[in-house]
Amino acid sequence: MKKKLISILCISMIFILAGCSISDKKADTQKNDTDKSQNVKDDSENYSSGTKENDEIMQTHDNKSDVDDKKNKSSDDANEKYTQQSNTVNNKQTEENAANDSQKQKDSVKSKVKLHEGIYFDDKCFGENALKDYCEIEISNVTDTSFDFTVYEVNVTDEKEDRKMIFLKNTAVFTGTGTEAAFYGKDYTLSFTFPDNHRAYPVVTDMQVSGFKKLEGKTYVNNSIPGHEFG
Repeated sequence: MKKKLISILCISMIFILAGCSISDKKADTQKNDTDKSQNVKDDSENYSSGTKENDEIMQTHDNKSDVDDKKNKSSDDANEKYTQQSNTVNNKQTEENAANDSQKQKDSVKSKVKLHEGIYFDDKCFGENALKDYCEIEISNVTDTSFDFTVYEVNVTDEKEDRKMIFLKNTAVFTGTGTEAAFYGKDYTLSFTFPDNHRAYPVVTDMQVSGFKKLEGKTYVNNSIPGHEFG
């Protein structure tokens, strides 16, 4: 009887242990499946996150490329516009110069007077009440048919003489009988006459100019011409 009871107990213990082992295996299997699922989920999330980051990086790169392209296009457009404007100005200036040169060639004659290079200044600068503010004309590059001139405004004080250019260097041509001259500009047409106030003809010691308000109504003299000094 005791042997049977012991046998029954042993068999029961075997079944109990077997059941526990199977339960543990099932639990391990379930845990492994859960871990695998979690790993798959984590990998999926990591992949999605990485893909999103890559997409954001690619989008940022694309946006930067678009901005750079727009900047380059704007720069190219600005350069093209500047080039077109420069060409227009240059072409316009070339046309004006050509027109002026044509007019000069048409009207220029050989000079009958002897204009000297140097400064022709307002003759009111002589005397005790000499002018403190006046204009002077600088003559240069004299040829048989033309000469260059530049106009300055002078202000004299006790300390110094202030000289300011008010009419840029330009070229006038001798016209008519060769005893007068003219400048044909875009905004001004100047006429030069050479009165013989100091009886030096054909040497030009005196000059009068019309067509530029600051010079009109005055006589400009050069008193440093060799053999014709005065003052």
